Amino acid sequence: MRCRGRNSRLCGLSHHRLQRVLAPVFLLTGIFVGNLRAQTFAEFSIPTGGSQPTSIAEGPDGNLWFTEFGTNKIGRISTAGVVTEFSIPYSPPEPPAHVSTGFPFPVPTSYSGPLYIEAGSDAALWFTEPGVNKIGRITTAGVITEFRVPTASSLPAVITGASDGSLWFTEAGANKIGRITTAGSITEFSVPTVDSLPLYITEGSDRNIWFTEANGNKIGRITPGGLISEFSVPTLLSLPAGIKSGSDGALWFAETLGSKIGRITTAGVISEFALPETFGLPTNLAEFSDGSLWFTEARGNRIGRITPAGVVTSFPVPTAGAAPVGIEEGPDGKLWFTEAGSGMIGRLSVSGGPSSCLASSTALCLKNSRFQVRVSWRIPPLASSGSGTAAPLTGDTGNFWFFSQNSMEVAVKIVDGRAFNNRFWVFWGGLTDVEYTISVTDTVTGTVKTFFNPFGRLASGADLQAF
Repeated sequence: MRCRGRNSRLCGLSHHRLQRVLAPVFLLTGIFVGNLRAQTFAEFSIPTGGSQPTSIAEGPDGNLWFTEFGTNKIGRISTAGVVTEFSIPYSPPEPPAHVSTGFPFPVPTSYSGPLYIEAGSDAALWFTEPGVNKIGRITTAGVITEFRVPTASSLPAVITGASDGSLWFTEAGANKIGRITTAGSITEFSVPTVDSLPLYITEGSDRNIWFTEANGNKIGRITPGGLISEFSVPTLLSLPAGIKSGSDGALWFAETLGSKIGRITTAGVISEFALPETFGLPTNLAEFSDGSLWFTEARGNRIGRITPAGVVTSFPVPTAGAAPVGIEEGPDGKLWFTEAGSGMIGRLSVSGGPSSCLASSTALCLKNSRFQVRVSWRIPPLASSGSGTAAPLTGDTGNFWFFSQNSMEVAVKIVDGRAFNNRFWVFWGGLTDVEYTISVTDTVTGTVKTFFNPFGRLASGADLQAF
């Protein structure tokens, strides 16, 4: 890393000390400890010791998938807690063989160092391999393919899917943003600020790609065509890390050293919310279906929640030194997270009856708010996908639109049929031949049912045994 500019505060440190400074970004990674609603933790051990799980993502198969930085594996966990592991084939790293800059500890030369994982539009999972300078792809059956990044020693860090079907990733070592198609074609774009250390990345509501610049203390935005704009974070030395699009249309990001959660509109206006605890080290975020955002605090060993209004609550993780890092809402409506320090996958259930369902731009709450309904869509020929926008109609019925609010694609109705067969019934009607999946969660029992409509079919359906 070269020493330039006003943001070169990390220069002059030894590699060992530099690792300690940047450790919170990925592995060490506030707030009052609240009782939002009834909350329950569960933790599941990963079979391979020293796994150091880092990131986690929901897969197209209804499971959660995660990276094992320490053991060169990709893991899969079902919502019931069953873990399966898949080994990444060995391949020699590029020179230099021992890279430490920007990472919590040296990447082993015999490992690819899988760091971040995300579902793609092709029904597979994609992940970064900083140790061998590659982007990996794994099918839900465990078949792995790898694609080398053109720039040597680029240190691909975080990857995210885009609505056009491609995936975008940060290159922490090359100061670039990369784009890869599902066919494996890679394009790279240089970040204007020198040595900015781009880290986390996500797609915004404006269909642009947004990313954090840890050393540059900025939030970056890149258009699908590659035009980059940058916005300075007001708090100096904040070390911006995880970033996610919120239900309010803005981007929310963690300020690891600033002990804050930041919010930036798509026009570039930034506001910040301080966390009561100074050393919580917020790292990664996930949008929850109730419209809030949840985040991990590795040093504070907590899972935090922030509402669009900036109200913060947190929950201590049961295992001491668990160091939660990655976080994701699962198909079961629960929060799933990685515990890099304990080698476990954690699950947080926040419930308490029908009040646990809060409507958002992508979620309906039906039948006295007992049932949460979401719809995802996909157009395979165009490699395009997204989430349906919710439009409530009555207490038991609502619509979803995909492309225009003037064109409703899917209607869903929940009927209380317990007087007839002691069940709640689900009815749905499709006004589209786009592929879609309806997910219905009973917030009282935690049961999740999904209903799938393949591409090219125009159909409606009902399940009189649903819940």
